[in-house]
Amino acid sequence: MYPYYGWFILGGVDPKGGHVFSVDPAGGSIEDRYVSVGSGSTFAYGVLEEVYGRDISVSDGVDLALRSLTVAMKRDSASGDGYTVSAITPKEYREFSDEEINKRLKSLKIPLPPVLP
Repeated sequence: MYPYYGWFILGGVDPKGGHVFSVDPAGGSIEDRYVSVGSGSTFAYGVLEEVYGRDISVSDGVDLALRSLTVAMKRDSASGDGYTVSAITPKEYREFSDEEINKRLKSLKIPLPPVLP
């Protein structure tokens, strides 16, 4: 058995509003307005820092996440080749289907990820 180390993003909503944390492998956490982790995070942060604003809508936030992930995947081979996107609001937790993600990618003019066998 090998130890595995992970860097996580933890988010949620409480009576004070939405929160997102970066949780490092040692258990330390930092709260911020947006978070990116992993080897491609510097590329994702380039997009996030340029576009993010406190008044961003959930829909625009999802599109921003897709743009950020796409840049990370293009510039960092360890960032994978697919998307998993969820939205957390005071009213709901929602996971986006591959079909919904692909529709957004098309509207953003981002090439669709390859279909794996």
